[in-house]
Amino acid sequence: MHLFTINKLFRQRSFHIFSKTAQYAFRIVIFMASDTQRLFSAAYIHEKIDIPYKYLTMLMTKLAKAELLEVTRGRNGGFTLSRGIDEIYLVDVLEAIGENNCTNCAFSESECDIENPCSLHDAYKVPKQALVEMLTTTTLANIDPTLI
Repeated sequence: MHLFTINKLFRQRSFHIFSKTAQYAFRIVIFMASDTQRLFSAAYIHEKIDIPYKYLTMLMTKLAKAELLEVTRGRNGGFTLSRGIDEIYLVDVLEAIGENNCTNCAFSESECDIENPCSLHDAYKVPKQALVEMLTTTTLANIDPTLI
């Protein structure tokens, strides 16, 4: 079972594994995982986890289109997770926002492959495999939502 310190993973200043967009998307779904029976309004999530409102609504729309969130319309509507927290993997969140590029080159060189490797190609193999393993095996159930 994986239990990550979200503060270290998402707020480390010197090095970022994930884009700000990915960090925000992770924070949204992890926060929502804290109460799977609740309908969350975008305003409430914005207030609680301090993500710019327009950015938050854009991400929630992407997460809903990818069927990670269910939308209930109307006066008492809101968002909820569409599946159990043990069924939503971190890689699903990245795919929903179009950022599942964890298999790319360390230098983001599009031509980098086994036949045309970049200078870090061999050194990056093991960390890249570990990252892919983490993203494909870690669910929201593995993450403590109180740490975001």
